[in-house]
Amino acid sequence: MQNHGIKNNDALIQGIRSIISNYCCSFSEDEQVLLKDCITKLEEMGEAQELHTNADLCIKIVGILMKVFTVADHFKNLF
Repeated sequence: MQNHGIKNNDALIQGIRSIISNYCCSFSEDEQVLLKDCITKLEEMGEAQELHTNADLCIKIVGILMKVFTVADHFKNLF
């Protein structure tokens, strides 16, 4: 079951990297930094061995993604 989680983390990391490379001009520098922070946290999550560490990192990742998409949604409403 642990390998399944790592595979999903790797797929999510690849997806975020793909979004950054394909749509980098659509994101501000701050948003790109947040997405890169998210990648870092996901990589740490893959290395973490303890369940509570994974839960803490998961909460941080969700928080980062919420910031990115909240800002992106705000800009969508401006146009």
